Amino acid sequence: MTPHYQILSIARGGNSARAWALFLSLGWDERKDDPKALTLKGRLLKDQAKATQGADRVRLYGEAAEAYAAAAALERDSYPLINAAALALLGGKPERAHSLAQETLALLESGPDQGENAYWREATRAEALLLLGDDTGARAALADGIAQLPRAWEDHAATIGQFELILAEQGRDAGWLDRHRPPPSLYFSGIIGLDDKDEAIRQDIDAIIAREQPGFGFGALAAGADILIAEALHKAGAELHIILPYPVDRFRALSVAPSGDHWLARFDALVEVAVQLDVLTELPDEEERSIGVAVELADLVTMGQCVRNAGVLQSRPKALTITGIGDEPRRQHLVWADTGHDQFMIAVARKVDHHSMTKLADAETKKIAAILWVDGLDMDALAALPEGRRNFQPAGDARYRISTDLADLLATSRSLLQHNVDNRISLLIDIIDPQRPAASLLEQASDMARASSGGAVLTDYKSAMVLTLEPGKHTLEEIGELQTANGPLPLWSLA
Repeated sequence: MTPHYQILSIARGGNSARAWALFLSLGWDERKDDPKALTLKGRLLKDQAKATQGADRVRLYGEAAEAYAAAAALERDSYPLINAAALALLGGKPERAHSLAQETLALLESGPDQGENAYWREATRAEALLLLGDDTGARAALADGIAQLPRAWEDHAATIGQFELILAEQGRDAGWLDRHRPPPSLYFSGIIGLDDKDEAIRQDIDAIIAREQPGFGFGALAAGADILIAEALHKAGAELHIILPYPVDRFRALSVAPSGDHWLARFDALVEVAVQLDVLTELPDEEERSIGVAVELADLVTMGQCVRNAGVLQSRPKALTITGIGDEPRRQHLVWADTGHDQFMIAVARKVDHHSMTKLADAETKKIAAILWVDGLDMDALAALPEGRRNFQPAGDARYRISTDLADLLATSRSLLQHNVDNRISLLIDIIDPQRPAASLLEQASDMARASSGGAVLTDYKSAMVLTLEPGKHTLEEIGELQTANGPLPLWSLA
């Protein structure tokens, strides 16, 4: 990993103070003739400014603006120049912002290749016009950019976030940005045993989708509610993001075929059109997980995907589920309710009783739990923990705890990092027998901890998605990939 990428990864992981310390220790602050170093400096100072208030915030925004401006002076590029302009405004220098915005417009006119793509070229023009007070021109330029790349959702969201900062600083209304905001994300789920020929069910699904207009659907594809909702989403033009608790063929055999052959072609068609298809893989020494607990974990991951996607796109997450009339709420309904996001339910008569699936989860010895692994945990740090959080198991030079209480493990990890920011910690959520954890899961937790450079907790993708649902203020960012004995493992940072 290059120093630039390492610093940027730490910053993206939410630890701006550690990223800045590394930036200084490597001497990058002295690289006055390096546009890459100056742009990175501007990014890091901007992150610090967002985390502070008052005079310090204004000062840091101003310093970030000058770092970006210095980068643009060395290498004429619209990206650092427009950042310098916006940050100058936030740094209390509107005249400087005005001048840099004019420079940006001139650069765009003289350089037809400016901007990463057609969208960013027009979005940059719109931002410059916004800084110059040309509201009409800014709106037109942004609309033109979005029209050229209408599904560049993350780019649109980043622009909206930047424009909201500018408009707030100018004391102007940002309501007009809502029409350009990416559409909501929808988590969908429901029962298997329903009458798929009941037109009332389809009409209810279509009505909710027409009203809420989701652009993204997150769920599985079991016969019944899942497939009905997924078909309606696809018909409405939404992207399908599918996650399955088993490999495709195994899931097809367990959760589709038993309901009748007529579901199979519909399942296959939806798999074909899915924008993303994820599978919860099992490690080599694990037995196949029972369907109840496997589905429960997949539900949590899928809900996290939905919430995260909405957060990245600065839109809203919602949920739609089909239940049996008189059913008790399943765990995922309660988890979603705790997030405070909208949840829509359609109650229908069951054709078949499928309560056995949730009963299997209750009887299973394996639970959804987490391994908190600390590499090189010293006794002073351990002694500083509350008594109830000291029950770590030794594993060579490392120690670990397994618990179904994610909030407790998160609190423990924060305490350890406060005691020693260099602690190397990982948190792995999976289906685990707390008394006899699979060796491969412990090895994976160990591998992740050893990959840490401190300052944050490392985790994998599925764990990061589950942690997205946990209350409290924390930052989760993808930072790279770890090569393990069982293949590449996406690494995420929790700070």
